[in-house]
Amino acid sequence: MDLLTWKVTRVIPEAKHTISYVLSATSGQPVTYEAGQFLTLLFDDHGQEIRRSYSLGSTPSIDPHPFITVKKKENGAISRLILQHWTVGNTVQSLPPAGRFHIDTHSAFHRQIFFIAAGSGITPVFALLKKLLRDEPQSRAVLIYQNHNEDNIIYHEALQQLQGQYGDRFTRIDLLSHPILHELPHQRLNNSLLEWLINRHQHPGAQPTAFYTCGPASFMRMVQFTLRVMGIPASDIHKENFTVDPLPPPALDIDPTPRTVQVRQGERVHQFQVAYPQTILAAALQQHIQLPYSCKGGRCSACTAQCVSGEVKLYMNEVLTEADLQKGLVLTCVGYALTDLVLEL
Repeated sequence: MDLLTWKVTRVIPEAKHTISYVLSATSGQPVTYEAGQFLTLLFDDHGQEIRRSYSLGSTPSIDPHPFITVKKKENGAISRLILQHWTVGNTVQSLPPAGRFHIDTHSAFHRQIFFIAAGSGITPVFALLKKLLRDEPQSRAVLIYQNHNEDNIIYHEALQQLQGQYGDRFTRIDLLSHPILHELPHQRLNNSLLEWLINRHQHPGAQPTAFYTCGPASFMRMVQFTLRVMGIPASDIHKENFTVDPLPPPALDIDPTPRTVQVRQGERVHQFQVAYPQTILAAALQQHIQLPYSCKGGRCSACTAQCVSGEVKLYMNEVLTEADLQKGLVLTCVGYALTDLVLEL
């Protein structure tokens, strides 16, 4: 597994308890990534490896260097470590950029995209927003952005600049649940408010409409439920999950016969045995084969592989679309081998 080593080249305060870190690959070579993807950072905790994923707020060919944005989390040991100790010159290792929260753009498209974010969920949304506004001069963007108060608005100045640059095509809606200024309304996004905002800001001449959302799990469930009730097809709703603790696997009726798994990774080929109740990833790691992963819960896509032959059963999937599954994409962290397998990374 190829790792990247990054050096922190700039530290940018963004909001209360929130800092962006501009990164440069120590190899001196540019790192290819897509807007909306994330980096899985590797940390050493007394000899034990800890992985945490942070979305890239940068957009290729718009921002000169990749950057991640870190917000202090209650009981978040890694976020505290980064915010307290990272300075210019610090180095960190990561997996290559990963993630399927991306947007395909074309200069001929004439559409409207709704971006719906809460808190630090703005990070990947910000990257997609910049890409859309640059690449599709005929398309419109609406950002619905929920925060606690004015001090918590990440990228506030950068969003203001986008409004000035794309004012006729970019609508920004800030919602504050506990504003500092008394004259500002107290607003928390809910089903009825979201539906009203969408109907109010839907431009009649811009079709089709797509929706991109990122925030806490309960926030995204509300958004997704509202959109589906409004008749929005599931294929037009895109979400990016925060990394969460892995779930215990459910009891499944799967044959425990050992299966042979071959994993092709460029010119390298790994082969190992796996048998239920072990997942493909767990078996590989137990046999010291370092496959990529992050959340171990079927929510981030860092472990995505292409199933070239054989059959895999996923017990959880919060990231691959129906189209992805039809292409043979699987998640090794929540995938069980029903047959012998050949996978490609």
